Amino acid sequence: MYVMRIIITLSLTTVLLSACATAPPASDIEAYAEYQRKNDPIEPINKGIFAFNMAFDSVVARPIVKTYVKIVPGFAQQGLSNFMGNLMHPWTAANEILQGKPLAATNTIGRFAVNSTLGIGGLFDPATKFGMAETEEDLGQTLAVWGVPSGPYLMLPFFGPSNLRDTVGLAGEFVGDPVGYAIDRADVLDNALLGIDGLSYIRFGVDAFTWRVRADVLFDELHHSPNPYAAARTAYRDLRAFEIADGELIISEEEDDLFDDDFEDIDADN
Repeated sequence: MYVMRIIITLSLTTVLLSACATAPPASDIEAYAEYQRKNDPIEPINKGIFAFNMAFDSVVARPIVKTYVKIVPGFAQQGLSNFMGNLMHPWTAANEILQGKPLAATNTIGRFAVNSTLGIGGLFDPATKFGMAETEEDLGQTLAVWGVPSGPYLMLPFFGPSNLRDTVGLAGEFVGDPVGYAIDRADVLDNALLGIDGLSYIRFGVDAFTWRVRADVLFDELHHSPNPYAAARTAYRDLRAFEIADGELIISEEEDDLFDDDFEDIDADN
């Protein structure tokens, strides 16, 4: 099952990259600089996928999320979010080890142990009260720490903004996540009877849903943005830079000008 997921993800990436637009000639200095700055060589395709994602969100995801937030008590929403987040702690710890952060990995493993027991499977978060701060690391961040360049910007169906490095990291998560592997191993009966990984798909669906609930305010802003595509691209890049730097990102004057230019693009495209 994991192999199939990787094949699908990487095949999609290959198809997208094969359709890359031709860069402007280097002799056109201004156009070439803009092309490099955006790092979005398949922008027309990315925009089409983004339009599909936003339409799907408007018709399906957004109404469900709004209803869920309205009728489900806050403590129940938090409990579900805690539970799904707790399942990601082993994967975070693995990436912290790969990034050379043994103390952070020890903290994350401790969080997982405490919340899985005293927190009743992760529904509650006593670890935070014990001073074990939550961290999140993924393979895309690990690759960045190792010096792997981001590659071109990509918009993935349903998954949303990404880049080549993070897409490879996403595929790696399907294989390397210890909890995901354990779920697949425990799902032998479903495989034999139905030919599907029932528990894996349930976990994936619930995880995606809880993420969408947490990001509801951001999606509201995107739906009302004059240029949601450019806004999403800028927000994603800034967020990933912040995460890779462990929240210690110092924006230089040049980067600040670049950020301003992105929002000038939004106004110009409107």
